Amino acid sequence: MTMGRIKDFIRKIRRFQPHKDRNKPMIFFSLVFAVFLSMTHFTLDLSRPVVVVSPKKASALNTGQNKTSQIEKIRGFIHKGETLYDITKKYGLKTGDLLNITRASKDFHDLRDLRPFMSYHIVVDRKNNDILELKYAIDDTSYLTVSKNTNREDFQAQMTSLTYETRVGLISGEIRSNLIESIGTDKEHANVAYELADVFAYDIDFTTDLRKSDKYQILIEERFRDNIFIGYGKILYAYFVNDGHKYEAFRYTYGDTTEYFRADGNSVKKALMRAPLNYRYISSFFSYNRMHPILKIARPHLGVDYVAPAGTPVSAAGDGVVVKASYNGQYGNNVWIDHNNGYVTCYGHLLRYAKNIKVGTKVEMGQVVGYVGATGLATGPHLDYRVNLNGKPINPLAMKLPTRPIPENHKKAFANYVAQMRSDLNKSLIATNIK
Repeated sequence: MTMGRIKDFIRKIRRFQPHKDRNKPMIFFSLVFAVFLSMTHFTLDLSRPVVVVSPKKASALNTGQNKTSQIEKIRGFIHKGETLYDITKKYGLKTGDLLNITRASKDFHDLRDLRPFMSYHIVVDRKNNDILELKYAIDDTSYLTVSKNTNREDFQAQMTSLTYETRVGLISGEIRSNLIESIGTDKEHANVAYELADVFAYDIDFTTDLRKSDKYQILIEERFRDNIFIGYGKILYAYFVNDGHKYEAFRYTYGDTTEYFRADGNSVKKALMRAPLNYRYISSFFSYNRMHPILKIARPHLGVDYVAPAGTPVSAAGDGVVVKASYNGQYGNNVWIDHNNGYVTCYGHLLRYAKNIKVGTKVEMGQVVGYVGATGLATGPHLDYRVNLNGKPINPLAMKLPTRPIPENHKKAFANYVAQMRSDLNKSLIATNIK
């Protein structure tokens, strides 16, 4: 804007009397804003990501010295169905660079395959709209950098590990309908809901046990890159009130082990699962006087029969060692596992054993040990699941699931960690005015 135009505008302002027309104040401020835009060369385009221009280069352009290159940095996220060609056209970049860029990167990543919501960072020389550098986040752990070689038209590519700034955030709320709707239905918050359900899976059935007004508080990792929120990490602390019952879990690492523990040092993960398979229904319960469906005589049935399709995987109910894996008359193919805490679990009528399951094999909780069948004396495919404690049979459905305490030599350090986490939680609650 020339000095003559500025003076003319000032004269118009002096003559302007907004109190005589209630519509004129809006016109007045619109004129002022228009002049501001003209004087600053500032434009707004909400459809584009942030664009940063080097102040020194921009100054040179404003004074007519446009022989110097203008470096522009563009940051954004891939839209669904968007290609690299689409991005270059959107920002007026030289499309002729694309062939060299894709050639340079082919050994690391095919840039024809861009994932929605992944970030990109492009450095551009606006003198000729040349792409000087392209960074593309391939996944959550690494990104591809393609840079133009100095004084040459070709590019070179390399893979780099992504660095994040990790902060601790607080998520809290109250159940209105279900857990996901209460925490958030977008991808990031839904994942938090799933992880929270996993943490308390041994205490709460989030399908049937939730009550309206149940409350939760979560301390969780928040990941940032270039000061932009990327997503949530691990839950560090979780507190849940379900139907008046309070549950608490602390994520803690000792040695090579990371688990969630209660404040007393016992793992939230029980030493045994109550049901070692996905089943349709229970056909027979634990009983000392059950009428046998085939023999038609009353005798003890010291287990639980879970009906499931033949071939359904059966998992070890807990960590332990296989002490028996053989065919045994009426019990058919069966596996017995000693869990080294007085508990022994038994799995009968199996169709077959899982690979490498034999006496002496060490197994982990959830590891497949066999498949549902109808071997032995059985009317149809089912699992006869039994639990012995110190040599005596107990009801799997009624037993109090054993806990797994943190090792004795780590208890003091864990207690200090719990105290620190409680302090961090209190600070977070105060900062957000949550009581």
